[in-house]
This record gives sequence, structure tokens and C-alpha cells, in this order.
Amino acid sequence: MKAYGIYYQNLKEINTLAKKDPKAALKTLCNEFESLIWYEILKNFDQSIWKSNLFPETLEKKIYQDFLYQEVGRTLAGRPKSLGDYLYQNLLKSTYLKNRIEKSDK
Repeated sequence: MKAYGIYYQNLKEINTLAKKDPKAALKTLCNEFESLIWYEILKNFDQSIWKSNLFPETLEKKIYQDFLYQEVGRTLAGRPKSLGDYLYQNLLKSTYLKNRIEKSDK
């Protein structure tokens, strides 16, 4: 089972991937960053709406909504013409990454 989100083990995996294939590691990080932004947007949308006391705010409901927003953010991230794709394309143009990619290709 693949763990989602940026955790210590995932960072180690991305670091080893960056040594083998920097473009794939950069794409993964851009998608994770975009999913984090979508998660924060969805969470703040939920906090901005008025809530009644008809359905009480329980810990279980908050945990479920948190997981739901993470998964929706992950689903929205990484699509063509998205923020992650735009970020990836612009970061590929940086001279530092060009040098890293050339070193890994040799």
C-alpha cells in the first residue's frame, strides 16, 4: 500500500528517485505541492460556510472530511495544464536543474 502525502519515507524515496531520474522526482514534488494547495483551499472553503447544529461536529466527521479533502486534492493535482504542470515546466527551465539533469544523464 502506497502512503500518500509528504512523509519522511516518501522524502527518502523522492531523494533516491532524484538521483536516478531528476525529472520524475521534480514532477512528483510538483504534484504533491499542488495537492497540498488544493487541500488547503478545500479546507478553507469548508471553514468559510455557515454550519448549523443539526449535525454536530464530531471528531470522526472532521477526520473523514480531512481525508476526503486530501484525496480530492490529490485527484485534482497532476492534471495537464494544472498548477503543478505549470510549476514543473518553469522549474525545468532553471539552470540549476538543467545542470542536475545533465549530470544524471551522464
